[in-house]
Amino acid sequence: MITFGEARKILAPWADRGGKCASSDDVRLFVMQVLQYLLISGQYPTTRKFCFNAVKGAFTVPYELEVPLKVKIDGNVGTVWDKWFEFYNVGDIEGCVPASNALHEDPNFYPTVYNMPDGGARVGCLATAHEGADAHIIVSGVDSSGREIVTNHLGEQIVGEYISIKYGTIHYTQASFAKITSILKSETKGYVQLYWVNPTSGKKGFLADYSPLEKNPQYRRYKVTSPHCGPSVRVSILGRIRLKEAYADTDLIPFDNINTLQIAGQSVNARFNNDANLAAAHDTTMQDFISREANYKKPNTGQPIEVALITSGGSIRNIV
Repeated sequence: MITFGEARKILAPWADRGGKCASSDDVRLFVMQVLQYLLISGQYPTTRKFCFNAVKGAFTVPYELEVPLKVKIDGNVGTVWDKWFEFYNVGDIEGCVPASNALHEDPNFYPTVYNMPDGGARVGCLATAHEGADAHIIVSGVDSSGREIVTNHLGEQIVGEYISIKYGTIHYTQASFAKITSILKSETKGYVQLYWVNPTSGKKGFLADYSPLEKNPQYRRYKVTSPHCGPSVRVSILGRIRLKEAYADTDLIPFDNINTLQIAGQSVNARFNNDANLAAAHDTTMQDFISREANYKKPNTGQPIEVALITSGGSIRNIV
């Protein structure tokens, strides 16, 4: 595997017009551009398996999951619908609404993995590493009456409430939140855990776990319809990945082919220098490398046949 720092060194000679120092911020942006180019070009592997436990019929997906392609709910193959399915007119037709083993996306974005408890609670954060004095989180949301929470910090009025991030100690808000609408977090040295806290009873619950480079987390949620009962349902998703918002130099990038990475960088550099012919030549070479790699790594066991049971001959009565 290749780390982001190694990718910066590999691609630095083709950043900008004639190359940049690997430590330059321009190279960091150039590497992200090349990785996006590889991702939409079909570089192997862009498909991964993700496993979840859907609590109360819903679960939050990580930022790295872009598009679910196939789903298995409690071991049974289900159907994936897009986030606008509930607004389609055909959804009113009997039999078109997915009654069992279906997955559809919630159109909204959520700043936490789990919701606040009924009745609301205070919000606290805990650092997993020693942070600087200015490390903080600003929690925005509404109270139990639905009004937006506004507080004062250092003499200035802010929407939400400011919480300092400290190692080994949970700092929590003075206001009680019924719903969190957004999180603004400073860049930190380690992961930061977010909890709901009830100081009177001493109870607390997990809300989210933020990486050091996350500043404005926005997660997607999916709803599950399943005939199985229980507090949680196991969901397996085969889906396409997407790049993180930001990478540290020690983070692994999704690709491990140095040759393809170099050629992609050369192609982007040629387009930046308005050399369309050279860019097209590099793109053709890159596609050839991607095809060779996919053929080399793909097991030759044949492809399974998928059958739509509702339209198969055995499911339609009085068919000749």
